[in-house]
Amino acid sequence: LVPGAGRIQRGPAAARLNVAQSGTPKTGAGDGSTAEGPGGAKLPLQTRLGWGLGSMPITILNLSSNVLLLRFMTDSLGVAAATAAFIFAGAKVWDAVSDPLMGAFSDRISTRWGRRLPWLAAGGLLCAVAVAALYTTPDIGETPLLIYLSACLLLFATSYTMFNIPYIAMAVELTPNYHERTQLMSFRVVFSSFGSLIGLSLGPALLAWWGATRAGHARMAWVLAGFAAVAVVVCVWSLRHAPRTVQQLQQPPLKEQLKSALGNVPFLWLMASKLVYFLVLAISVSTTAYFTKHVLQVTDDVLGLYLGVVSVALILSQPAWLFVARRVGKRNGYMIAAALYGAAHFSWWFAGPGEPTGLIILRSVLIGVAGGGTFLLTQAMLPDALEFDYLKTGLRREGAFTGLYVLVEKLSGALGVAFLGVFLGAMGYIEATEGQRVEQTESALLGLYMCIAVLPLVLQAISIGAISRYNLSEHELERLRSVAREHE
Repeated sequence: LVPGAGRIQRGPAAARLNVAQSGTPKTGAGDGSTAEGPGGAKLPLQTRLGWGLGSMPITILNLSSNVLLLRFMTDSLGVAAATAAFIFAGAKVWDAVSDPLMGAFSDRISTRWGRRLPWLAAGGLLCAVAVAALYTTPDIGETPLLIYLSACLLLFATSYTMFNIPYIAMAVELTPNYHERTQLMSFRVVFSSFGSLIGLSLGPALLAWWGATRAGHARMAWVLAGFAAVAVVVCVWSLRHAPRTVQQLQQPPLKEQLKSALGNVPFLWLMASKLVYFLVLAISVSTTAYFTKHVLQVTDDVLGLYLGVVSVALILSQPAWLFVARRVGKRNGYMIAAALYGAAHFSWWFAGPGEPTGLIILRSVLIGVAGGGTFLLTQAMLPDALEFDYLKTGLRREGAFTGLYVLVEKLSGALGVAFLGVFLGAMGYIEATEGQRVEQTESALLGLYMCIAVLPLVLQAISIGAISRYNLSEHELERLRSVAREHE
């Protein structure tokens, strides 16, 4: 049996399922086309491009919010740092809690567009509307404003889940080939990097042009939402004929799936490493806009330049990290990238007002290259861990496992943002309303240094320790495939 071909291997675990088995899976937009075997034909370029493109709109919307929204709330709307962080984190917790449910639900539905595409279309477009509404704040009192922001963030979190979980789950359905999955993820990373370039570089540039006012933020948000909406439509249309496994008619309950996940040791270590890594991202990325404004004392066009170079370096680094993954493996490649990421961020400890632009750009190159490796290789290891579960149990549960995987990502993001807000508040950070100028305290500036330099170094070391226990190599996967073929 070839994993991903739409059938389930025979065995005690597989016997619990009632799966549609038709020899060769059907083709077409409604039922999907046959998935290739490890030695089969490569995926069409349209499928690779279409699936990769899907990461761009969600990255535009997510990163523009992660970098700018917290500062917008504290420095333009006058929301206290801890309050803003808890509102932000609360939405992310809801986002995280809904992930496994969304994954399991998308595994079960059946439409003429398949299991995943309807969710991609609805979730992506709603996500764009939510981000535009977040920055288009009405002139109302403090309590109604907090309610409005909370509602918009909940809409954003829900629609983000509607898009992201089915989108990631498609990766294991498109191809079972070990190296082609890495190449497929490289398409995702490249388009995600273009999304980063638009969301992170264009966003601050528009603020520098229009002014970091409430009106300037609103205009910026509608421009970014427009880019994202177009990308969602093109992505869904491009994937209408993409390979899909045959839908299962019955699966074990979600509780049983969660229990079964505890037996997937590679998946657990990958989740542990990703939890710490995304904690690093949540803290450092959300700190960047504060750090450039209050510590480096530069304008948002420099922030846009810095983030733009990070994105370009991330894109250009992909061939190098593919080479590294082939030479030393995905796990070891991730460890190299994570070490470089932590060291590059720690160099901010030595920066201050009047920092030469050349040093800022050098840091952005190093962080971008390292981020390209960490992002690509964590994503590339996920389909392998999902196939490991299939080969050991005979169950098709990509959506549920992806939901658990992204659950960890969201919870770590929520924890990171909540920590940042509480920590900055405790360090004496002063909020402001539009047009109000404040001087931050020395302790608040020290808090920014800790969040952008020290914590990334320490947490990346912990992430490296966790991923060192992940032992799912190409050789091990091939051995498991051989065992599965023997038990056909």
